[in-house]
Amino acid sequence: MDLAALLALQQLDTAIEQAVHARDRLPARLEARSAESDVMALVDERRRVEGRQQEAQTELDCIEAESDDIGRTRERLEKQLKTILSPREAEAIQHELQTLAARRDELDDRGLELLEASSSADEELASIDASLARARDAAESAGQRAEEAETSADQALAEIRAERKVAADALAAGVLAEYDRRRAAFGGIAVATIAHGSCTGCHMELSVAETDAIKRLPDDAVPECPHCARILVR
Repeated sequence: MDLAALLALQQLDTAIEQAVHARDRLPARLEARSAESDVMALVDERRRVEGRQQEAQTELDCIEAESDDIGRTRERLEKQLKTILSPREAEAIQHELQTLAARRDELDDRGLELLEASSSADEELASIDASLARARDAAESAGQRAEEAETSADQALAEIRAERKVAADALAAGVLAEYDRRRAAFGGIAVATIAHGSCTGCHMELSVAETDAIKRLPDDAVPECPHCARILVR
């Protein structure tokens, strides 16, 4: 078994996994997602302000309708007052007119509050629209940068995969099948090395006796880590 070729294949597979992981977390893509989130936040804020403004307008419409009703009622009572001779009836109508006037004052005050709120909402919407335009421009630019970064990452990944295919095709079918089996069993790492006295696959330390035993294996033997059973390249 060509352990050097297996190690090279393992390194390529590890490089592919790292490249895929890095592609999903490209700074440019994260920046684009953040820019898109900024746009959505402003869109939501605009929707909330519009909602408040619509509620204010609905209340203003109700106030206007009630004010019109009060106006018609006052006109009717004032005409009625001119034809009444009874002081008691006249007093009752006067009281009703005073009540209507007080209610009209309340409606006018509330109407002014709502108009001021609507005007403030107009200013807020104008500010949001300006921010939204800038945010959309930023999101578009960030999206373009992300696409360029992803294209570059895809090209680099394609090159590694092509190199991996060449390395895999050079191995015997049985050897490749065993390698793939171990990769699936050991979380993607089938072949490891000994570094600083430890297996780079499981990171367990090998004793001096275990290391010596591995070194004394014949050239055609397949060394394995005594702890994780990964193939060890001496």
